[in-house]
Amino acid sequence: MARRQDDQVPDGNAADDSIGAATRALADATAALTRLIGRQVQSVVPEVSDAVAASLREASRGLADASENVGRRGGSGRAEERRAERAGRTRTELLDAAARAFARQGYEGASLGDIAADAGYTKGAVYAHFGSKHELFLEVARRQIAAATAQPGLPPLADEGLEPWVSAALHTMVDETDLLLSLEILSFAVRHPEARAELGAFYEEGFAELAGQVGRERHPAAPEPDEADWDTALAVVSVSNIALLLGAVTGSPHASPEAGSRVIARLLRG
Repeated sequence: MARRQDDQVPDGNAADDSIGAATRALADATAALTRLIGRQVQSVVPEVSDAVAASLREASRGLADASENVGRRGGSGRAEERRAERAGRTRTELLDAAARAFARQGYEGASLGDIAADAGYTKGAVYAHFGSKHELFLEVARRQIAAATAQPGLPPLADEGLEPWVSAALHTMVDETDLLLSLEILSFAVRHPEARAELGAFYEEGFAELAGQVGRERHPAAPEPDEADWDTALAVVSVSNIALLLGAVTGSPHASPEAGSRVIARLLRG
């Protein structure tokens, strides 16, 4: 957004921008230091860590408020834009921390307090953005499932042949946190029937896309995948998951992304 000009005080907005940028940068640095303390010091001197982290969070909020006040003096539009940016950043940081916690400890074991502290916020920030632990987990699940077929460096499924796409996908889906989180999402859906409809719809959409691609490669003129295409898609998903999980546990070259890619290549060519 273009900076508003003021004929009466031509240098005032420039000063406001400089002060606002400085306060935002210091607030970001404070939040980062809070997260670092929460991770590195908590196990050594938890009472000191909690006190320092609380003080840093308070300072961070004060700096953020100062930045917002500066933006408000320069125009309500800029203030709203900065407020929205800060809210979006807070939401993303909370989701990132929640994904790590749910992967490490599972839904039942992860606490909102720990998630908030890891992100550098208070528990109230979680409730303000997501309402509950259940809603936070569902949002983490939505984001994780949506990212499964849109990973960095992975082209859209339709742009590549299925075989090289699956091979590339297997080699990018080896992060342990992602594996654990994917397992936790499936387990959560099994344990919580009320979440199955939404989570199942996300998985079904990706499964249908895979089956459709199998069908298009095998018989391009057919309007829909047939039963054999769906079976092959199920086999691809099954081999992919087992290769990733078993490979992570055993480290065996016979249960690795490379081995999984070879098996899937045979399935697709057969």
